[in-house]
Amino acid sequence: MLKKRVLAILLACAMLLITFAGCASEGGQGSSGAAAPGSSGADASGGAGNIKVGVIWRRFDDAFQTGFRKIMEAEAKNMGIDINMQDGEEDVAIANNKLDTLLTSGYKLLGIIPKDRNAPNAMIEKCKRDDVPVVFVNTEPMPEAMESYDKVWYVGAPAKDSGTMSCQVLCDYWKNNTSVADKNGDGKLQLLVLEGEPGHADVKLRCEAYWETLKQNDIEYEIVKDDTAMWMTDQAQNKMAAWLTELGDKGIEGVLCNNDGMAVGAMNACIQAGLNQNGPGSADYIPICGVDATVEALEAMKKGTLLGTCENPRLGQSQAFLNVITAISQGNYEITEEVVNVEGAKVDGKYIWIPYVKVDETNVDEVLARQQ
Repeated sequence: MLKKRVLAILLACAMLLITFAGCASEGGQGSSGAAAPGSSGADASGGAGNIKVGVIWRRFDDAFQTGFRKIMEAEAKNMGIDINMQDGEEDVAIANNKLDTLLTSGYKLLGIIPKDRNAPNAMIEKCKRDDVPVVFVNTEPMPEAMESYDKVWYVGAPAKDSGTMSCQVLCDYWKNNTSVADKNGDGKLQLLVLEGEPGHADVKLRCEAYWETLKQNDIEYEIVKDDTAMWMTDQAQNKMAAWLTELGDKGIEGVLCNNDGMAVGAMNACIQAGLNQNGPGSADYIPICGVDATVEALEAMKKGTLLGTCENPRLGQSQAFLNVITAISQGNYEITEEVVNVEGAKVDGKYIWIPYVKVDETNVDEVLARQQ
């Protein structure tokens, strides 16, 4: 009888141990499992039908990048993609550290918006070492870096087109309002240019497009001032304020800016000087054009204080990026226009091009609706 009782107790203990072991198994990593920064804590490689991607941005505190991030995040949510956003803080070393963390955390799909064209070189080597596919967005890596790895792609818009479109808005204004636009009556457009970061590929291409577009429109012009404001609104505002003091508003007949941040800065200087209050076509108006179609710039266009811009297609680039990531996650490395599935997109090998859109008074409402 005693033996039977002991045996029963031993069997009960064994059943209890099996139950606890089962519970522990269901807990997965348990309290000791560490999640990647900003992730949901789930396996970074993705579960059944759940794609997980880490994205490193050039910098969070930038109007264009902020809007871009929000659009991409919303599109990812709609597609059921778990996206982990990281801030590169405009620092190559920090961005590389964030990449190391994502790779160590097990991310098998990556997107990167790099600081400049040279930053991707080391990043691609890291991805190649771990055999992790990577898609760069908006800032194009150098050709040799793109050629160094068979699992790297680029999604962006043709930079030269942005310069052409932005300048065309200014050319149209000049030709349609010559009597007030030509303030000194010399038949020549007195032009200021605010450039982005020196050496940046987009700066070179956009400025080349300016001169070509002015020539194609048979507009005689004079570059009165040409300087960098490093893409920054405050720097552009300070430079424009100084130029207004030096030249007066009658010595400035147009301003071309490599991005909307600088265009808004130039516009703010004009507003502080009592200009641009009465809209395009008025005697105290200085036409200013940018690039990107940020919400701030588009709203300024609606008020009449900024002339024009062109849409850097954040929605199209976000959709293209996510569609490419989805294909790659399914083992499809043959990226075609059908895979990209964005209107107007062109695929050239590893390059996925999404077209810019010229923005003037005829379509500003439509473009603004896309950004909000």
